[in-house]
Amino acid sequence: MANYIYYLCFLVLAGCATLESSLERRQETFEITTFNYEKAIRWGHYELAYDSVKVNDADQKKPNFDKLRDVRVSSYEVLNHTISDNELHAQQTVEIKYYNVNSLIEKTLVHKELWEFDRDKKTWYLRSGFPELK
Repeated sequence: MANYIYYLCFLVLAGCATLESSLERRQETFEITTFNYEKAIRWGHYELAYDSVKVNDADQKKPNFDKLRDVRVSSYEVLNHTISDNELHAQQTVEIKYYNVNSLIEKTLVHKELWEFDRDKKTWYLRSGFPELK
């Protein structure tokens, strides 16, 4: 009976450790994904950044990457972020400052990013769509 209790305790502790490490990996994956997304936006690699976008709305149009060639991002700042308790959803508010090289007028966009973790692919996707840099 004592061996059974030790075995049960081991299973419970192992399960907790696995859950915790899974949540930690999800958190780490979120940080890596959003860092790479931010850098792609910041350096004008919009098509690469768009690879992180996954939308349900069939009406949502893909950005015009030809027009975005003239857009430069001067600042991308995360204002706040929250992750759900189960770490399957996250929300970030970012401030993006950008300008068009033809006008040189800086604009500011506050974008609410909604992220969702895909359990099958073990990665995060931006569900709120690509920011409208006009």
